[in-house]
Formats: sequence, structure tokens, C-alpha cells
Amino acid sequence: MRSNALCLILGCTVTLLITGCASPKKTTTVEAQGQLASLYNPSQLSLHPDYSIFHENDNYSVLYIRAYPSELRFNATNEESEYRALLRLHYELIKLDDSGQQENIVTDSASVVYKLLGKDERSPAFFASLSIPVRQGMRYLLKLETADLNLGSMGLVYLYVDKTDPNSAQNFKVVSTFSGYPKFMRFFLSGERFIVQYRDRNIDSIYVDFFIPENELPRPPVTATSDYTMKYTPDTTYVFPMIDTVDYNLKLEGMYLVKVDKDEDIGLTLFNFGGSFPEVKTPRELMEPLFYLATLAEYRDLRTQANRKLAVDNFWLRMGNSVEKSRELIRIYYNRVVYSNLYFTSNKEGWKTDQGMIFILFGPPSRIQMTGNGESWYYFAKRRGKVVEFKFAREQDAFSDQNMIWQKTPESQSFRNEAIRSWRSGKVYSMGS
Repeated sequence: MRSNALCLILGCTVTLLITGCASPKKTTTVEAQGQLASLYNPSQLSLHPDYSIFHENDNYSVLYIRAYPSELRFNATNEESEYRALLRLHYELIKLDDSGQQENIVTDSASVVYKLLGKDERSPAFFASLSIPVRQGMRYLLKLETADLNLGSMGLVYLYVDKTDPNSAQNFKVVSTFSGYPKFMRFFLSGERFIVQYRDRNIDSIYVDFFIPENELPRPPVTATSDYTMKYTPDTTYVFPMIDTVDYNLKLEGMYLVKVDKDEDIGLTLFNFGGSFPEVKTPRELMEPLFYLATLAEYRDLRTQANRKLAVDNFWLRMGNSVEKSRELIRIYYNRVVYSNLYFTSNKEGWKTDQGMIFILFGPPSRIQMTGNGESWYYFAKRRGKVVEFKFAREQDAFSDQNMIWQKTPESQSFRNEAIRSWRSGKVYSMGS
């Protein structure tokens, strides 16, 4: 699962076994684009690799892959009696038009099988890279499917790939000083060191703007109709020479914008959220997500309590009316907060995003439809014989290309309010019950 990204990373040997490529086609239709619910349901997928992409030049981009041997089956049931695991990666590059809509055209596809030997079995992670023909000036969805050929387990991820601006985030590569491998998450812990590379090695300076978040709350009160957008106040700018020996360390909590044009607010956004992010452990981390369930008066009271941990416990005991039921509510609610941080972190913590809010209240959607412009989540309200849609539109944001804004409708708002009432009455909300 993606929480494995927190593990200590060590190197291991990866052997490329088989590569198969397909010529670019303009007749391939995106397969079952609505049946993607497993993307945000870790229990439905057995493989959880991480990916990042780097635009190396105008014609190609490099896909970096991190997978986990613990998720693979090693055995010697093959003709060579070789103790090994086989991991197949298949990608499809789906073209988007100028407005970000899918054209249902796969411009390139390929399959690669990696062989991991017995010595790799105990490694925390393995790494690989693959060149993909991503053209300058284009936008794509990159469909990535993995399969354990010994076990048959699967993994599925979609990446939004934007190559329209040479200064944007995917033109930068962040490499861990400790492991020597690229970073796959855009958040760091204090003291974690790294170097930054940019596609144009002729650039001589890099600028890092530091921003302090102004507001800790994710959105307005539940009765408000306007969307909440995180605001940032610039604090200072650092200038570094663009060389691989510069060692970065994001010591202060906040947001860092790495860029090559000092006059433009576009580049690679990195975060130090502090605490135990993406996990939820401290009293403050446990309290803040209650903003979705608490009234404003309750939330103000939680914030003013000297013992926040006790205040949070008492809040859940009031909701559950028993220790056993409250524990179950806590387990499910905060597990969803953690997964929201892993899935949806954009220009703020994942749980503070609109997608994070709906995921926490409703759980994984029954069906997902994706376009370059956003996503639609569908939940089946079985007892009412209908399907409820939550539509998210990709926001044009200087600090993130992944921030999705909920396009509210009276029906979806009504179900959101119903979910809140269910949680407050001590029941995990389910449309099917």
C-alpha cells in the first residue's frame, strides 16, 4: 500500500526480463473508464507501487517506479527452477485535448516484465525506470497496470501528465540524498535531505519560495455554499546554484515552491506538514479532522481544551455512546484520514481537500469516471434505487495540478449532510444500509 512509502528505502537488484511495445495507434478506446473504483480502495488491489514522472526532453519523459517485494510471490515453479518473482508493468498513454478532455486515443503502450531474484525478496523496495514518448505541448492520462505473474495480483494507477509548460512540476526531479533514488511523494520530514534536478542543465540558478499556511481549516462551515481554497503568505525566497551538490533540507513547516523563473509562480511544490504526516497521531492531528463532524461551537471548544487528547476521546464517546462503538468509529474515520493524505494531498493535506472530505465521510466510491479535467465518483444508494454522483473538477492552481474542487449539487449536498448526521449518531455512513 502507499503507506509503504514511509519505509526505509534500500537498493536492490532488478533484472529486466521482457519488453514488448506497441506502435502508436489512434483507434484504441480507453477500456472501462468508469470501472475504476479500486483506485481509492486499497483492499481491492494487492499491488501498490509508487510512480513519478520527469520530463527529460521534448520527446520523452522518464517514469520512475517503486514497488514492494513483500507484495510479490517468490517461487521456483518455472522451467529454469529459478527462485524469483515476476512483476509486469503495462502502460497506456491516453491523449487529452486542449481542454483536458479524453480523446479516447492511446498514443503509445508497452509492457515490461521485471525479474526479481531471491536476494531481492527481503529488500524493502525495488526501483526501475522507463522512457515514455511524451511530447512537448501535450497533456495525457497515463494508465499504469501492474501484475504479479506468479500470484495473479494486480495494481492500477492513473497519472495526470502535463507537458505544456517547461517550468511546471514534472520538469523537476527530486532525489533523496540518503537512498540516491527519486522521491515519490511531495512531502518531507524535517531533516530529510535531497537534491533537485531540472530538465535544462543550462539553468544556473534555482529559486525556492517559502510559504506559511494562513488557515488550518479545510473549508467553511457545513452550511456555507462557497468552496474553501487554502491561502498562503510568502515569507522568504532562497536562491541556490543549479548543481547536483546542493543539499536541501526543509526544516520549517510550510510549503516550498521550487522554480527556475523567479518572476513566475510555477514550479515544483514541496511540503513539510510537520507532525507524523501522513499518519495521524498527535492530539492536534486527531482533533483537526473532526471539523467535518463537529458543530462550530464544538470545534471551538475542542481547540481551547488544555488536554486535546481527552477532549477528542470525549467527543467520540458522545458520538458512539459506548467505548466499543467509539473505537470502531475512530478506527474507520482516521484510517480514511490517512488514506486521504496519501491519495489526495495537493496544495494542502489530503484530508483537507474536497476529495478527502467525501472519502472520509463516505468511504471509497462504488464507481469512478476519470477525465483530464477531473473525476466523478458514484455511490449506489441501494435502498433508494439510485446512484449519487460527486463530481470534482481539476482546479487551475499555481501550486498543484492535482487539486480537485467538488462541484456541489443540491442532491450531493443533501447526502453529505446525511452522512454527517449518521456519523454523529454513532453509525459509519453507508448508502447501502
